[in-house]
Amino acid sequence: MKWFTPRSPRDRSIALTAPTLEGSTWPPADPAARSGFGAATTHRLGLDAAFTPEAHEIADLLTARLLPLLPFEASAEDLPHVVHLLRSAAQAGAGIGIVDARDTSLAPGRMGADVAGALGEADRDLPPMPASLRACARYLLHAGHHVARVGTGVVPALEAALERSTATD
Repeated sequence: MKWFTPRSPRDRSIALTAPTLEGSTWPPADPAARSGFGAATTHRLGLDAAFTPEAHEIADLLTARLLPLLPFEASAEDLPHVVHLLRSAAQAGAGIGIVDARDTSLAPGRMGADVAGALGEADRDLPPMPASLRACARYLLHAGHHVARVGTGVVPALEAALERSTATD
């Protein structure tokens, strides 16, 4: 008699895709994305990693290169706060990407399913804001993660894709 029947292994990873402004590649939307303890733990570890020099460098780079291309509106008095919010989103995404990169069991081009859930938690942590600004913040969360995983050499491609997507809007 067999007392233990192992379950079939589930794919615990999601394709690592470049961010899009409309959110079509947003990892938490993937059916394999996880929520719960693993995602919450990864989110917390990612927030800790967001304060590393590497995450700061990624956030600074994305703020300088991508933020000027994002379609959001802010008054002159609100602009410094909006820039800070968007930079913080990029930094949080970079921190989560740094944690994701530590997982040596991932195949190249894949991200952890708990990491996708952690990005969703980071999105839910954002303060209330207009939908267009939330789309920009979500984009930078995803971009921060993506650059932390793939490397800063991908930034020109993100710039070009963002320019194309905002030119057609």
